[in-house]
Amino acid sequence: MREMREINNQCPMPNAPCPMPNALFSVQYAHARCCSLVLLAHREGLIQLREPLADSSPNFWSVISPNPIPWLNCDGKLRLNHPDERRLIRELVGVVDNIECPDVRGSVKWEKAALNLSQAFENFWCNCRIWGEVKIMSPELAQARLGLLMATGSVLKFVLEENLGSFAPLEL
Repeated sequence: MREMREINNQCPMPNAPCPMPNALFSVQYAHARCCSLVLLAHREGLIQLREPLADSSPNFWSVISPNPIPWLNCDGKLRLNHPDERRLIRELVGVVDNIECPDVRGSVKWEKAALNLSQAFENFWCNCRIWGEVKIMSPELAQARLGLLMATGSVLKFVLEENLGSFAPLEL
């Protein structure tokens, strides 16, 4: 029994920070959910992916159509105006800033950053529809939201694999 606990508490990669299991699961769940929603959108024709099933391919998130993603409306303003869309964008920018311009003191708490991003995604997903009326009445908004999902999935994958030394599952 003690051996089982020790095995379950080991990090998947040596010298990687070992995240709390519940926090790690939340981040992995958010990544898997992003992947499944993007693949559903591909199957339903909202977007067209170059290689929708090859997760190891560099083209996994490569969108053929719409190209470009309709981020802006006809007035040139960002379509994503819901508070939860804005919060998710803010979290994404913060995490990417930390990836691209790391603090020399190494003070980024990647577990917390990843968990905050996954929570922002959950709020976005709960409050910002893609299917149903939005898909029918405003497909461009649905596609912009899918673009936000793809960005979130990509950043979560990077943080899980590179900063937390963990696996980024396509599904759970």
